[in-house]
Amino acid sequence: MLEEMPERYFYNRRKVLSIGQLLKEVFPKGHGADKTCHKVNEAWRSVVGEEVCQCTEITGLKKGVLYVTVESAPLIHHLTNFEKDAIISGINELMSTQYVQDIRFKAGMVNNGRRK
Repeated sequence: MLEEMPERYFYNRRKVLSIGQLLKEVFPKGHGADKTCHKVNEAWRSVVGEEVCQCTEITGLKKGVLYVTVESAPLIHHLTNFEKDAIISGINELMSTQYVQDIRFKAGMVNNGRRK
């Protein structure tokens, strides 16, 4: 029977896919998560200001932890030691809920190496 059907019916015949990848294809991300991420991005911009926002990029939000990529290590040090608690409380105040419990900073390229 397999020989009778054309090749086009076998999408990934020799390629092994993980269950997670299959589920992502079947159930794409909902719009609710996108709206929440957009609100957190807007809150981040208003809390930290334009100057810091140009040097940072939110890369993820998972289980109350906000992941942020920062261009330089000195800025990570400053944000972690002096501004972290104020940023968390400011974002939660603007979102009207305790959505962010922690922020993790990571050094890296922001916006593919281009400034906003």
